[in-house]
Amino acid sequence: MSRPLLRYALFVTAAFVALLLAGVPIVTSDLFREPYSPWWDTVYDMADWLRIDPFPTGGGAPPKFPYWRDPADAGLYFESVTLETADGVALDAWFVPARPGLSYKEHATIVLAHGLQDQKSMLLHLIVAFHRADYHVMAIDFRGHGRSEKQPVSVGPKEALDIRAALDWLEERGVGERVGGLGMSMGAAALVNAAVKDPRLDALVLDSLFAEWNDTDFAREYRLSPDWLVPGVPDPEALMPKVHVPVLLIHGTADVLTKVDHADRLYRAANEPKDLWINDSGHAWSSWTYPQVYQDKVIGFFNQALDNLPKEN
Repeated sequence: MSRPLLRYALFVTAAFVALLLAGVPIVTSDLFREPYSPWWDTVYDMADWLRIDPFPTGGGAPPKFPYWRDPADAGLYFESVTLETADGVALDAWFVPARPGLSYKEHATIVLAHGLQDQKSMLLHLIVAFHRADYHVMAIDFRGHGRSEKQPVSVGPKEALDIRAALDWLEERGVGERVGGLGMSMGAAALVNAAVKDPRLDALVLDSLFAEWNDTDFAREYRLSPDWLVPGVPDPEALMPKVHVPVLLIHGTADVLTKVDHADRLYRAANEPKDLWINDSGHAWSSWTYPQVYQDKVIGFFNQALDNLPKEN
């Protein structure tokens, strides 16, 4: 090959590599903006096959995932529910009624809100725990997740409409008088956004919540701002003073996406009554690495905040 041809080949190769590298953040952005993209299934399958876990679980026991697809696999009766949001999005949800004993309306209800790129089935272990503690439980798939309608996420504001659709359904069913919300990461942000405008949430457990979206590490590898990936996300730290219900904040020191100082900032911004539990788990892993401690803390918190009545003999 002559020298001019060799130079031309090297130039074309270099240009191709440069364009390929430049496209990585764009592709990544599209995946973040559209979490329902089928590419995510391929990414997760490959990571599982290669035994790669990018999110360390921290200390405590390693997570043990039960092979449950729905509450029936855990021996629980449940209703499959379709919710419709104020902006016309169809959501898939489960409603698990409390065990018999008290009248139907005397039980408090817990709404469970999963995190980004997750779905309601990942919270089945908590559904079982709350059911045993005599709560009604509503678990939803956020828009763009699980079996819900495929819509881009907003990491808080639009997901608050999803929470409000669940509250509407509970109110119509007659079990919306005393409602607590437990959210993981984005789910926690959705609960805060909802609680600012909706008085029907009476207590919140906020697990691995970010104080400021643009201060998270979702895009560190590509040097892109999270605000560029999902723009216009309200900062929960600024919203917390407007939330006037009991709050329990949970965070892990091994969280690589949202550093533990976010929990301290949120705690300072929150109104009383409030509590904070810091442990050494990873992002949204506390309920897996310390299952009994987690359940004792959150159920004890809700029992006090919601005055949940014990089961009659």
